[in-house]
Amino acid sequence: MKSPEQCADLQDVRTGIDTIDRQIVTLLGERLRYVHAAAAFKPTVESIPAPERVAAMMVERRSWAVEVGLPPDFVAGLFAKITDWYIATQTAYWRARRDA
Repeated sequence: MKSPEQCADLQDVRTGIDTIDRQIVTLLGERLRYVHAAAAFKPTVESIPAPERVAAMMVERRSWAVEVGLPPDFVAGLFAKITDWYIATQTAYWRARRDA
């Protein structure tokens, strides 16, 4: 994969974007493995959402966005969507493990 500055044509750019997108999807899958692992440490289904943790995460994600020149509102919104999905997924995973 070429750096953005090394791209000679649109195909080089698309290859770079596709490579990064693949890495993002792979990392989301790895993140899911951590979410499943966290379920083992949650004593009740009510403990899964952890709103204090989510609030602290959003502050940190906003800060990371600013550090790399991205709009913090966009990054926070993206992570809110990601977090909501992972909470729902962890809840289902937790219940399936307890009911098994």
